[in-house]
Amino acid sequence: MSATRRCSDPDADQKWRCYLPFLGLFLIPPVVLFSKYFAGVPGLVFAVFAMPLAVALLVARLRRADQIASRLSFAGLNSRRVALRWLEERMQRDVERNKLAALAVSIDRLDELTDDFGHDCGKFVLAEVSARLRRSLRDEDLVVEGDVTDFLICLSRIRAPQRETVSRLVRRLKGVVDVPVDYLGRPIFITTTYGTAASRYINDMSASALLEAAEHAHECALSKGLGATCDLLDTRLGGESGDAELLSEVTHALENGQITAWYQPQLCTDSGEISGFEALARWEHPKRGVVSPGSFLPIIERAGLSHRLAQVILTHALSAVRAWDRAGLKIPSVGVNFSSRELRNPHLAEQLRWELDRFELSPDRLTVEVLESVISESHDDVISTNLRAISAMGCRIDLDDFGTGATSILNIRRFGVSRIKIDRRLVMGLDKDKDQRDMISALLAMAERLAVDTLGEGVESKEEHLLLSQLGCGHVQGFSIARPMPLGDTLTWAADQESAAVAARELSITPVRGRLQDR
Repeated sequence: MSATRRCSDPDADQKWRCYLPFLGLFLIPPVVLFSKYFAGVPGLVFAVFAMPLAVALLVARLRRADQIASRLSFAGLNSRRVALRWLEERMQRDVERNKLAALAVSIDRLDELTDDFGHDCGKFVLAEVSARLRRSLRDEDLVVEGDVTDFLICLSRIRAPQRETVSRLVRRLKGVVDVPVDYLGRPIFITTTYGTAASRYINDMSASALLEAAEHAHECALSKGLGATCDLLDTRLGGESGDAELLSEVTHALENGQITAWYQPQLCTDSGEISGFEALARWEHPKRGVVSPGSFLPIIERAGLSHRLAQVILTHALSAVRAWDRAGLKIPSVGVNFSSRELRNPHLAEQLRWELDRFELSPDRLTVEVLESVISESHDDVISTNLRAISAMGCRIDLDDFGTGATSILNIRRFGVSRIKIDRRLVMGLDKDKDQRDMISALLAMAERLAVDTLGEGVESKEEHLLLSQLGCGHVQGFSIARPMPLGDTLTWAADQESAAVAARELSITPVRGRLQDR
């Protein structure tokens, strides 16, 4: 039974409330006489003033509790049956059938909150979370009370890649929901757990199958700990048979061109011009559509296919640079991610040089992206030698996810880092958190002293974009600029962006640096 139902019927225990004010008034005379008898005139004076005040405070407290109880009515929340009907209606429309998604959401430790602070607190938290979810979703989306979870959320018209779109939505919901709830002047700290499923990835699609898939994913998330999120595709990686089946599919996809590079643009904050693209692996599955890397990269890593994947993405990325050049676009470089395993290849620098020569490109057209954790934890002479050789060759080196690890300034110099990419966890909510702004300002000041360029990752709003620009961050990347896109789409997008930048320069105004996109 869900926490919602456990907290939904405390009223029978609260009927005594209406009698408390009368009880307080009834006790005033005996308390006054008692105080006069034992404490004399001072006690009488104290009782005369204190007792009415105490009764007034009690009445105010009860009225506040009643207001909370009235807010807590779940009349606006429908049942699971409504969710099933809602999904079935949209499944009848062929245009929407493969663009549906469901989220199963629970409030962590709600039982403990109810035990510690009472049924009213549990109901209040449920109502507040419900209100926050509703405010964060579109009017056409549905939020209902679940049977096995606190809430079920139904979504339609989900843009591809669906898994990535839903994942981004969950991050946004958690940013809104997982903040303290003010209950009677006391902050109640909460976290939420999510299970997600998209209709595109369900073979025998039905409304009940979609909800059950989300609830199954929610069970998987619960096993990971408080505040976790799990997707339907994640649950398919749990067993050995599932791994073997997916490994066979991934191997086939690598060799048959299903796994390709998609590209996410990076913009200069001063001019609005494109400063590069980052190449990201995407699996264009013939049945499931575009699959995000979180679903297949762990399998590739465990299977020892990382080198093959890196080779595929590098080839696609350098081919893209040639395509941009032929189209007359000014794209300075393309970034390709390399894991620690790939960086331990003693012949990596030679292979990169050979690939660049094969595509007739200068080394500065390639940016090697390395995770901050790889550098901070690396004591491997091969990795050090490779990075120094790659930097000396003329390739740029980006330090990815910077700001949350333990990289020293010496390592930035030691490995010839050209640019630090500030982790999205520092960028997210930048416009609302002064401490984050101070931290990013410190990072930017350090980078300026070291003559290292900077880029803000995961920029998801115009406000974050503007603040990074004002703080002095050189480049930005994120959904507020553009989502990752296939090569063909980059040609049109880049041409439009270059035209906007040229028009802005001619008018001597700051160009529009990307735009928020509705999911």
